[in-house]
Amino acid sequence: MDKLYGVKIKTQMDFPISVIVPTYNEEQCIAGFLNELKKHLFDEIIVVDGGSKDHTCEIAKKYTPNVYVSPLKGRAAQMNLGAAHAKHDILLFLHADTYLPHLAKSEILQGIRLKKCGRFRDSFTPANGILNFYAFFTRFQYFSYGDQAFFVNKEYFKQLQGFDEERPFEDIDFYKRLRKITKPYISPLSVTTSARRFTKVGVIKQALIDLLFIIMVECRLPTTVIHKTKSYLYRDIR
Repeated sequence: MDKLYGVKIKTQMDFPISVIVPTYNEEQCIAGFLNELKKHLFDEIIVVDGGSKDHTCEIAKKYTPNVYVSPLKGRAAQMNLGAAHAKHDILLFLHADTYLPHLAKSEILQGIRLKKCGRFRDSFTPANGILNFYAFFTRFQYFSYGDQAFFVNKEYFKQLQGFDEERPFEDIDFYKRLRKITKPYISPLSVTTSARRFTKVGVIKQALIDLLFIIMVECRLPTTVIHKTKSYLYRDIR
């Protein structure tokens, strides 16, 4: 801690952050992602793999010693396992195709000080008019997805019992429950997420699929129905 007029002032070093990265068949991008992530000088980077069939884990171990393989299926289980291994009280959940802005660490600490939790806005690469329109709405509380790099202190994470491993769209569900505790901080800065999910099936088609699932979740359709629909539309689901 630094001192000002004899009063101790907390610095960034007093708020260590554990970054938790769920992965699945990411050998094409994991090296570049982790190399870029290390530039932010986070205190701990944890990679939790979902049973990749490629060399994701071997590559990740070159960048961090904290690489685990989840025995359970699903990104929720991976992120919960990462949180269980995390040494620090601030947790950042980051997808392997999402890059943080330059001042990300300062923004996370600002959000933790104000609200104990939060997220970033989103942007896409490569971008186009439709994706820019899509990204515009991520500045609002309602449009909150895992791509936007959720961060939360362990107190809130434990209070919510982590991500629900039974529910589809664990990110939407988690943020919804988080909003019942507080109004999370939304950074004015944006992360940059790969548009591969959109380019693979078509931007408009993917946007409509996302809208369909939001409606299904909001209408509280049975979890089995949502899972079955998700498995049909996402053939490469983990």
